[in-house]
Amino acid sequence: MEKLLLIDGNNLLFRSFYALPQLKNFQGEISNAVFGFTNVLLKVIKKYQPEYIAVAFDKGKKTFRHKEYADYKAQRHPTPKELLDQIPIMKNLLKAMHIAVLESDELEADDLIGCLSRSYHTENYILTSDKDLLQLITDHTFVISPQKNANEEKLIDIKELKDSYGISPCQIVDLKALMGDPSDNIPGVRKIGEKTALGLLEKYISLDGVYDHIDEIKGKLQENLKLDKEMAYLSYHLATIVTDRNLDIPLDHLKYDWPFDEEVRNIFERYQFNALLSKKELFQSEGGKEHPSMIECEKVMSLDRLKEIVQHLLQYSMISIDIETDIRLFAYKDNKEYVISLDQDIFSAHWVLADIIHFLNPIFSNPTITLVARDIKELKTKLRKYNIELKCQYFDLLLARYLINCNSKPNVSLSMLCLENGLGEQASAEKMIFIKNHYEEEMKKLELDHLYRDMELPLIDVLFEMEQSGFKLDKQKLIDTNNILSDKISNIENSIYGCVGKKFNINSPKQLGEILFDFLHLSSWNNKKRSTSVDVLNEIKDQHPVIPLILEYRQLSKLYSTYVHAFLDLLDNQDRVHSVFNQTMTATGRLSSSEPNLQNIPIRSEEGKSIRKLFISRFENGCIVSADYSQIELRLMAHFSKEPHLIEAYQQGLDIHASTASKIFNIPLDQVTDTIRRQAKAINFGIIYGISDFGLSQNVGMTRAEAKEFIKKYFEEFPKVKEYMDSCVQFCKEHGYIKTLYGRIRFIPEINNSNYMLRQFGERAAMNMPLQGTSSDLIKLAMIKVYQTFQKKNMQAKLIVQVHDELVIDCPQQELEKVKLILKDCMENIVTLLVPLVVDIHSGSTWYEAK
Repeated sequence: MEKLLLIDGNNLLFRSFYALPQLKNFQGEISNAVFGFTNVLLKVIKKYQPEYIAVAFDKGKKTFRHKEYADYKAQRHPTPKELLDQIPIMKNLLKAMHIAVLESDELEADDLIGCLSRSYHTENYILTSDKDLLQLITDHTFVISPQKNANEEKLIDIKELKDSYGISPCQIVDLKALMGDPSDNIPGVRKIGEKTALGLLEKYISLDGVYDHIDEIKGKLQENLKLDKEMAYLSYHLATIVTDRNLDIPLDHLKYDWPFDEEVRNIFERYQFNALLSKKELFQSEGGKEHPSMIECEKVMSLDRLKEIVQHLLQYSMISIDIETDIRLFAYKDNKEYVISLDQDIFSAHWVLADIIHFLNPIFSNPTITLVARDIKELKTKLRKYNIELKCQYFDLLLARYLINCNSKPNVSLSMLCLENGLGEQASAEKMIFIKNHYEEEMKKLELDHLYRDMELPLIDVLFEMEQSGFKLDKQKLIDTNNILSDKISNIENSIYGCVGKKFNINSPKQLGEILFDFLHLSSWNNKKRSTSVDVLNEIKDQHPVIPLILEYRQLSKLYSTYVHAFLDLLDNQDRVHSVFNQTMTATGRLSSSEPNLQNIPIRSEEGKSIRKLFISRFENGCIVSADYSQIELRLMAHFSKEPHLIEAYQQGLDIHASTASKIFNIPLDQVTDTIRRQAKAINFGIIYGISDFGLSQNVGMTRAEAKEFIKKYFEEFPKVKEYMDSCVQFCKEHGYIKTLYGRIRFIPEINNSNYMLRQFGERAAMNMPLQGTSSDLIKLAMIKVYQTFQKKNMQAKLIVQVHDELVIDCPQQELEKVKLILKDCMENIVTLLVPLVVDIHSGSTWYEAK
């Protein structure tokens, strides 16, 4: 017997939406429900191999049930917009699969499924987690019920239904008639739940049977049944799925495509369903974007042949290179890919790799060639080991991808890039050319090509040289600090054990929680939350002397493991650490630092400050110079908002926080106290991040009501700031993204989320991104200008670290004054704003002294 798969579309889409996180593509479109639905559909197709499929959806209009009972489904919450937006996407995908999508003005999806299940001589499988549809089960109709484990589903037939629920399919309607259904607002009989209803059906078989024997039922139950008899039968009618309507749909119209064609692949590509794109069995052919279908691939077997190939490739203007596993080369329009295997069966000695790299040097050093690579800085780093410099032009795939969507997962493999672009999972140098062309088109559409060309691409050279230069540490002082911290941590550990009276694993949250809450019987404001987080420990630190010790232990342990001890392992033979500066990690365009992270060294504690004292100049009697933008994001707020009070204060060189306090409290500038200034400072910086009255109250130690009034006064005095912030949120809601001064884009899909907390996050991000993102852009442009100026003037000074708004330079003593002038000129004049940019410059023999 042929098989017909009937899918409850709304149910499966709704279930997938809440089961999966909000997956987003480059454009910020949410597609988690569509992905979940598709995943289950494909799995069921593979397992049951139906010849026919139909998906039924509710049309959203009132049906006969609403006419007979006005409150039918009246208590349902509105469908979240993030789910509503995915319904047409799902229908479009089903259409591309040639899977029938059914809707009716008169019938619900359940009724359509009921009618189809009785229309053909087929074996019917109903895919749903809705128990209502269990009433349709027969000898040849079954329900496939998805389980909580996404990889499992249960097939329910007559026997399984009886074993699991103790009832037959026809009794499903009787059950709902008695107990009702809150999800559909079907009333049932008051005070009757599932257990009582099942008991009645076990004894009296049906609703009719219950009322035929009503006199046998005693007490309040009998009274409720009599009072609600009319409601019980109305509920029976509402819960009964229609099965006798002729839908006049020939069975042949329910055939579908398998495997799928290019239209389905294109939809998977748009929404970046990479896991599905990798399943080649889903598609009629490998296909994908337009690219040569028959690329000849030559496996290079000797260095002599490699030399010939390099000479041949030099005639082309564009060459892609993949060096993740083997070395693969492809020249644009050559229609041939060359694979240089690093397998030692071919090249038997390790040192041959150096020869291969040197044979490729004519390509790397040719300024007329554009080299396409996944990560140019990584390639430059590998080549530097062989004293090879990259002098050709280049295109960085990861960098272009990041600009198109800064929310995308960073640092993915070339195979993932190929998948994302619908080119299959097999990476190749040939495919890199097509990805490059696609990214160039996208950047042009989004007006990002100038940002890529004039800012991010030149920055690669700057960051590469920073990484190569490294930052020198005083090795002996590092060893001494390591020993001091180690001893201090050990002493605090012993003090903790002595204070508690027993040993335990201080680093284990579980054991620490048992000590604090079970052994010592301490309590936080929320006893149910047995948290050992810093916030909770600070809250209860006065309850027992061990808590301050634990806080100190944690602080010192982090300094020791993350920095001091780690530095010892990372020092090179010149006593330098070489941080990696990541260009594609943050949503705002900021750079990040890793291996080690030099941007997050704490500077408030004495121990944290002591770490910066370890960083010294590589030059004898040299200097470390720190140049830090003063209040750059507040100055950008003045520029973007065109708030006259802020502009005037900055143009006159006033203390901006005292000036703000003077305006808000309506007091002369010379009467602003330190306390009032501190409050004004908190709101000045808080405004950038869309601070709430609660957040401000926590920051400055005032009541929430006082903080609310404080914010209100601020916006009364600085109305243009409020107008600007509201305009950012409104723009983002309309377009789905926000821009910086230089056109950097951040998609913020949370801005229209129905969830309040996510929507609030989106609004704060929309307010902050133009400020923090533009600040990031300015510091990048300044880095490029400083680096190029040092090169042009043939200086020994090195740009070695960037910490958000701060640049750190290592220079010989004789270049100090020149370096300061260059920093001031490059950083302060990088752009013309309505307010001046001001840079604070300090120097010293260590980073600590410079800062």
